[in-house]
Amino acid sequence: MRAFYIKNILTLAIIAFLIFSGCESTSPENKTPDHNPSEKIRLVSLSPNLTQIIFALGAGDLLVGVDNFSNYPEEALAVPRMGSYLDPDLETLITTKPDLVLILDTDEQMSELLSGVGLKYESFANDKIEYILNSIERLGELTGHTSDAKNLIDDFNSTVDDIKSKLETVPRPDIAMIVGRNPGRLQDIYVASGKNFLGELLNLAGGENVFEDLDIPWPNIGAESIIAKDPDIIIDTNFPEGGSDADYQAFLNEWNELPSLKALNEGNLIAPRDKWYLIPGAHIGDTLKLFAHWSHPDIFPDDVQDPFLKSEEADE
Repeated sequence: MRAFYIKNILTLAIIAFLIFSGCESTSPENKTPDHNPSEKIRLVSLSPNLTQIIFALGAGDLLVGVDNFSNYPEEALAVPRMGSYLDPDLETLITTKPDLVLILDTDEQMSELLSGVGLKYESFANDKIEYILNSIERLGELTGHTSDAKNLIDDFNSTVDDIKSKLETVPRPDIAMIVGRNPGRLQDIYVASGKNFLGELLNLAGGENVFEDLDIPWPNIGAESIIAKDPDIIIDTNFPEGGSDADYQAFLNEWNELPSLKALNEGNLIAPRDKWYLIPGAHIGDTLKLFAHWSHPDIFPDDVQDPFLKSEEADE
C-alpha cells in the first residue's frame, strides 16, 4: 500500500501544480510573436492543460514538443518530451527550434529561461473559467482553428445555460471538494474555495461550496473544519490513477477517521478514480456536467466519462 502511494505521488504533485499554479495570477499578459496565423506554426506546450486544448482544437499536428506530463489525450504520448516545469530540457528545446513555446503565466522561471536562450513564448492563465476560455480562443487564433475554438466556447456556454435552467428552483446541497491531502491520512488537507475554476464550476452545477468564502483559491484546512461544516457531499479527488480495487477501498476507509460526517453516513462520499475533470482545459463543460451529476443525480442521472474516450468511441 505504501509503495503504491509513493509511486503515484509525483503524478499527484503535477495535478496539484496544474490546479494550484494559478493561485496568484491575474489576467494573462502575453508575449505575442510576430507570426502569420495562416502559416503552420511549430509549437511546444509546457503545460498539460494547454496540450489538451490544442488536441481538442484538432491542432495536435502542430506540436513538436510537450512537457513530460502531457499524457492526455493518448496522442500526446507520441510527441517529443521537453522536460518539465521543474526541470526543462533547454538543449532539446533549442535544437527543436519551435516558433512559439506555450507556458503558464505563473512560471516566471520558465519565461526567464526561454527569454535567455532567445525562444519566443506566450503565457496563459488557467485559474478562472474566464481565463480558460480566453486560452481556448487565443490558441484557436494561433493554430488557425478559430471556428473550432468558438465551438468549444459555445458548447460550454450552452451547457451552463442548460444546467442553470434545470436548477432554478432546486435546493443546493452543501459540498466540500478535497483537492489535496497527505496520502493515507486526513491531514494537510487542501480544498477548493470559490476563487478558482473548480469552485466556480461547483457553483454553476448547483452546489453550495462550504468553503466558498475563504480568501485564497486552495486553502489548507484541518479535519475539524470539515467536521464543523458537515457537508451533504464530499468530493475527494486524491485517489491516484491506476490503483487496484483494494487500494481504492483502503482510500475510502481513510474517511472512517471522521465517522460522524453526514456525507459518509448518507453514502455521499465521491472519490473518482480518474483525473480528466481536474484539467483546466478544453473540456470544462464536461467537468460541469459531471459536477451537476454529483450534485443533483436525480436531475442529471447520467454519469459523464472522459471526453476523449467519447471522441474515440464516436470515431469507431
